[in-house]
Amino acid sequence: MSSNNLLLNFSNKIGKLLEDPDYEFNTIIRTGNDSNPKCFKAHSFILRAMSPYFRAALSSKHVMKEGDWTYLEQPNFSPSAFDVILKFMYTGTISMEKRDNAEIADLLVTAQELGLHELVDFLKDHLIQNQEKIIQNETASTNSVPSVDHMSGSAELRSTKRRGRIRLVGAGPGDPNLLTRAAFQAIHEADIILSDKLVPEEVLKLIPSQTEILISPKKFCADANAAQEELNRLGLNALNQGKNVVRLKQGDPFLFGRGGEEFLFYRSHGYTPQVIPGISSCMSAPLLANIPVTHRGVASQFLVCTGTGKQNTLPDIPPYHPSRTTVFLMACHRIKQITHVLINDEKYPPECPCVVIERASCKDQNIIRGTVGTIAEILEQVGHKPPGTLVVGWSCLTLL
Repeated sequence: MSSNNLLLNFSNKIGKLLEDPDYEFNTIIRTGNDSNPKCFKAHSFILRAMSPYFRAALSSKHVMKEGDWTYLEQPNFSPSAFDVILKFMYTGTISMEKRDNAEIADLLVTAQELGLHELVDFLKDHLIQNQEKIIQNETASTNSVPSVDHMSGSAELRSTKRRGRIRLVGAGPGDPNLLTRAAFQAIHEADIILSDKLVPEEVLKLIPSQTEILISPKKFCADANAAQEELNRLGLNALNQGKNVVRLKQGDPFLFGRGGEEFLFYRSHGYTPQVIPGISSCMSAPLLANIPVTHRGVASQFLVCTGTGKQNTLPDIPPYHPSRTTVFLMACHRIKQITHVLINDEKYPPECPCVVIERASCKDQNIIRGTVGTIAEILEQVGHKPPGTLVVGWSCLTLL
């Protein structure tokens, strides 16, 4: 038997594994969005051998497992494209017969994300050759020079530059185990990650070593706008280079994180971001300090406020309400001013309990208890390690 026939025979046998129910699968990949999901069964050793992306995902300690099964969420993968590519990973072959350019583009995007470089090159060449044939046929039939549109389209295909993608991703309060599966997936798919300064090292360690990462300078005071503009510029440059960009934000992107502003910025430049929510410390920090922000007979409402207004001014402080829990984010650096306003202007009783939770959910989480009248002095004595969450209200005593 020749070496070519031997290789073909081997590929055929590997390909049959995909259709053999007796050869136990151990991985389920869920593709598509909630309106069009499809699950595929596969063998982890095939996925690891063929795709560097799957190799990293399956090696992560945060991958979802249940018994002998491993589960991977791929909502950004087209089910029809992944069906073709999964068969390619098993057989090493792919049929291009009767595939239009839109289908091939879907295959190309998925192959690029999975790191299937040989398939990417093949699909690019096929797109270019197919476009050139169309141009030649139209030129022959009209006996005229191809239009500018045809020429620019061919040049665009020849460059095969993919369109960039931007995701605003919530990193949660700090513990990497509190990342959503969608956030973890986005981190592993990124070409470049633009991270907030306060995203903990434990979360940053999840980023694959080959991924470019840029950490924002601290965005306080007069430097806040300049830092934000620099992040926007870096993100847009990467998108224009066709990169998969993740803007990694502490907590939730749309809660005091300028997520809405960034969404509008990127959309104004032709890129509509995907927003992936994160667990906010406004809820998780009180919970981790055993403070129920609502509790029957104690607190019937809760309010979330920023402790830092525009241009680092003091923000609007809400008036006292005995059945409300008020959570302040980014407030501890000016806690003396805030508690002064709470007592003197907004009529909070000095004995109203409050708690500062530092670095909520992290290994070095610290809880500091006091009252509205004493917490500033206590914090000054013991020192403060940001980020911190200030919780004010009688619910702070409920579970003591």
